[in-house]
Amino acid sequence: MNVKGKLSFWEYNPDEAFNSRQIRVDIVNQIINKIAISGRFFFSHQGEIDKILLLNDKVYMTESYSKKTFCLQTKDGRSPQYFHMGGTMWALTKDFVDFIQTGKKSNHNNGYGGLYCTHWGYPVSEMEEIQELAISLGYL
Repeated sequence: MNVKGKLSFWEYNPDEAFNSRQIRVDIVNQIINKIAISGRFFFSHQGEIDKILLLNDKVYMTESYSKKTFCLQTKDGRSPQYFHMGGTMWALTKDFVDFIQTGKKSNHNNGYGGLYCTHWGYPVSEMEEIQELAISLGYL
């Protein structure tokens, strides 16, 4: 277990980790939580944190600003109606969806550098903490 009592990626059954979309959702939610409590608090609003979930075999987000739950798999790749965070975070969210769906590395597949993006406005030390968490969970 890591310092916050969460299972690290390597503590999951390795065979199950890449075959279970729910485990990949849990991995992404841990990364979102770290992003939400750092820097400019992306993926959060008034102390609430956005959450990814699986519903009817599709990837959804419950968003803290609008309090809406919406599907992240859109026909044309545009952000859903209630997604409020802009293009950089939408590209990162699409990377997360790709990872959840395929189990393959997907950081920066949708542009803006993913978790290695240099223009979030987060301190370098906090970006490194986010990246280290993502590496320990098997996302990067």
